[in-house]
This record gives sequence, structure tokens and C-alpha cells, in this order.
Amino acid sequence: MNTQPRFSPRALGIAQILLSGFCFGFLGLFGKAAFAKGVTPGELLSFRFTFAGVLLLSFLALRSPDRLRLPRAKIVWSVLLGIFGYAVFSFFYFQALKGLSVSLTVLLLYTYPISVAAGAWIFLGEKIPRNRLFVIPMATLGLAGLVWGDFYVTNAVALGFGIASAVFYSAYILFSRKQLEGVDVLPSAGIMQLAAGLTLGLFNWRDPAHVVALISEIWPLLLGLALICSIAAMSLFLAGLQKLRSWEVSILSTSEPVTSILIAFIFLDERLSHLQTLGGCLVLLAFIFVSLPTRKKVRANG
Repeated sequence: MNTQPRFSPRALGIAQILLSGFCFGFLGLFGKAAFAKGVTPGELLSFRFTFAGVLLLSFLALRSPDRLRLPRAKIVWSVLLGIFGYAVFSFFYFQALKGLSVSLTVLLLYTYPISVAAGAWIFLGEKIPRNRLFVIPMATLGLAGLVWGDFYVTNAVALGFGIASAVFYSAYILFSRKQLEGVDVLPSAGIMQLAAGLTLGLFNWRDPAHVVALISEIWPLLLGLALICSIAAMSLFLAGLQKLRSWEVSILSTSEPVTSILIAFIFLDERLSHLQTLGGCLVLLAFIFVSLPTRKKVRANG
């Protein structure tokens, strides 16, 4: 009887990162619905991460309390990655939106595959095979086509925030790859999200009555954000990150904007231009090339 696993760890990791991006892609759909009810971006992010952290950690406490006993160092790193990864990255991203067009802000953020590849080579010793070097410019060019629109800058400082959002997200990927290797992803993701949510809450929960009223009104949206865009998305991302190289993850995770644009086209009646279609095809080609097995050199004996 064949007892070999049906999928290799690498194939499973690729599927997990792509599914993670798919789950993250629903952020725009839930976000637009919440913004229509008067919720600010900072409030929505703080609610999203806090809801997700509380739900996930409560579930684990009830079903598998032993899984919450992570090594102290892993708990500390999960908290730090939640604060300086997601909380700070999100803050910089929305600060950039105040002075830049959405298209330019997204494009600046999605330069992170380049910095992840460079950082992984310098700090983790991960080298991109020569026959895969073209994948990063291909994905970047495809993303540029996907988000191409009116580029404008009304505040030069916002450019710095846009670049910083990419830097901090790159650091989040690299540090997660290094410091959370082998860790149980569910409790780590729960701690990370709760830390991010409470940190953002310090700046956005100034009126308790207003916070309670908002949560009462939009709790179904928050539940969707927490389950799909946070718990599922982040847990799948961390699980896939343990099976792949950092630069591969950075490319595959760009499935998020592809999903976002498709969802906007299907559910929000937004038009899909020829340039966006071409960009999406280039990104999908990049996924295919990343997913192909790399050839290993075999030395002959003697």
C-alpha cells in the first residue's frame, strides 16, 4: 500500500500562499461595505485584527489549550511581528493614501518582492536560481498593469510612507521566515493579530460609546473580515512561508491584488481594462514559473 503523501511540502506551500492571497483579496469587498457605514480605515483595521485574534485564541483555548503553550521567544516574536509588521505597515499604508493616489500607493507597496529577494539573499542566504531571475520583473510589470491609473502626489511625505509600507511588509516576511520557523501557526497568528489590533486600537478607540455602536452595526462584516481576511489568510500565509523560500512567497502572495480586481469586477461592477487583463496574465505566468521545480545539478562520481 502506498503511504507516501499525496502532495509534496513545496506543492502544499504554493497552494497555501495562493489561497492566502485569495483570502486577503476579499479585503476590498468587506472594506468598501464598512466604509459606506462611516467606519474609518484605522477603526476597521483595529476591529479586524482584534476580532480575529480574540476568535482564534478563544477557539484554541476551548479546543486545544496545549497549543497555546508556545516557547516564550516565539510569543515575543509573534507580538513584535504583529506590532511592527501588520500594525505599523497598515499605518504607513493608510498614511500614504492621504497624499497619493490609490494606484501609486498600491504600486509602491508591491515593490516588496524586490526588497524581499534582496533581503533573503543578504540575510538568509537564499539565492534566486538564474533561470528564475526574470520572474520578479515579470510580476512587477504585471502588477503595474493591474493597478495602473491616475498617479498623483499631493504630499511628498506620503511617498516616504508608501515606500516605508513596502519596507516594513518585507521585514515582516523575512523575520517571520527566520524567527517563526517550525512554530504552530494558529496560536502564533492569533497572538500576532491581537497585538496588531490592540496597538491600532490605542490610536482609534478614543470614544468607547462610538466603538460599541460601530461594532454593533457592522459585526457581520467584521466576522467576515476576521474569518476570511485574517484568520484564514494569515494562518495559510505563515504555514506556506515555512515550506518555501522568501522570494517565492513574495511573488506568490501577489495573488491578492489579482483576486481583489476580479472580485471588484464580479461583485462591484468595476470595469476590467485590457491593460489590467494583460497585467493579470503576466502575474499568473510568474506564478507558474515560480511553481516549476528547480533543477538540481548532479555530479557524476569518479
